[in-house]
Amino acid sequence: MKVLIVDDETHVREAIRLLIDWDRYEPAEVLEAANGSEAIALIERHAPQIVLTDMIMPAGGGLDLLEWISRSAPDTKTLVISGHGDFSFARQTLRYGGMDYLLKPIDPDQLNESFARAVESWRVGEENRRKLLAQAMEVNRFKPVYRDKLCSDLLGGPAARETAARELAGEFGLGTPAETTVVRSAVLGIGGEDSPLWRKYGSRPELLFFTLANVANEVLGRGREGYAFRSSGREREVAIFFWSGAAHAAEKLERMNDGFEGVLGEPLHIGLGGCADGLAEGLRASYLQAEEALRRPDPPAADRFVHRFEENSRVDGGGPGPMEQIAAYVRDHYREEVTLQGLAERFFLSREYISRRFKREFGLNVFDYLADVRLDRAKRLLLDSELRVVRIAELVGYQDEKYFSRVFKKATGQTPNEFRRADKAIGT
Repeated sequence: MKVLIVDDETHVREAIRLLIDWDRYEPAEVLEAANGSEAIALIERHAPQIVLTDMIMPAGGGLDLLEWISRSAPDTKTLVISGHGDFSFARQTLRYGGMDYLLKPIDPDQLNESFARAVESWRVGEENRRKLLAQAMEVNRFKPVYRDKLCSDLLGGPAARETAARELAGEFGLGTPAETTVVRSAVLGIGGEDSPLWRKYGSRPELLFFTLANVANEVLGRGREGYAFRSSGREREVAIFFWSGAAHAAEKLERMNDGFEGVLGEPLHIGLGGCADGLAEGLRASYLQAEEALRRPDPPAADRFVHRFEENSRVDGGGPGPMEQIAAYVRDHYREEVTLQGLAERFFLSREYISRRFKREFGLNVFDYLADVRLDRAKRLLLDSELRVVRIAELVGYQDEKYFSRVFKKATGQTPNEFRRADKAIGT
């Protein structure tokens, strides 16, 4: 334990040394200063646990010293020993955290009682600080596990994704999930048991996954730009989420690959999904794209080992783009319940991306497009068959005849029966 005695009079400092019963405490190192300025320099250098100080001193008085200690060394316990019985001094002592205000001439019993309380207070505070440090170390030890769990949950079902998105936004200081718009995902291609990397580290897989995630997270600024994690349920996979600078993810992956090559001796093939919107939906949709991209042939030489998912190409390779595929799917399945979530999962795209891109390409949203397809089919059935309206409603995807009739009239200005009768009248 270190103790600092601050007084401009040498004999007062010597008296304090003699009066305190040091045998009651652990071996103590006693330092001395003649004023506040000297005291501050000694505190910065030696960090004493207890400071006993006078109030009126040249070159830095006791009040200035107490204020500095309360701001810069708040765990230090202070006692004031002064020849001035001014109440304002005592009040300022308490204001800046002083434990007692003792008057000169010094009473030995009073000094030892106050000093003992200060030491005990410091010991209690130190024990609490040790407990908090131990708790913080425990939290930090499990933080990667917690973060991996949150990220893995974002690849699960809708309910788990919504909860995980909120917690992940708070964990990494991303604002609300809705505020985190453009995101992106990547998947590291580690290979199977016959791959060179797995043969090299197969007996120590935890070391391999730790190394991969550590290198990636170093490039990502430890959570500032994204996070790399071992995905639970996918034993041989490391996934990467980007939530800052998603458009430049490929450049970051190249930097990661330089690190992988330096540490592991070889670069990795990496699947990169497209940009998407929102933590809850976008990261999962882009992740599915990244997996799809990783299964494709080698990337162009310019991309080295990064396999990109091309948003303008067919999901399963070649042919019409994804929005045209979605439109075709709607035309083929108009009788069924069609949801954005279902389309997102089927085509490996986020709901937000589908909504925005589909309307840009077709001039109306998915559900208006679906309504038009159903309306067209209903008109054909009304004109070409004698089926009852309730049956036609079922055949085009409406379970409620009244609702179907309202939708039909809103679109055509006629009820289904009026539409049918008008066509027959024209025919006659």
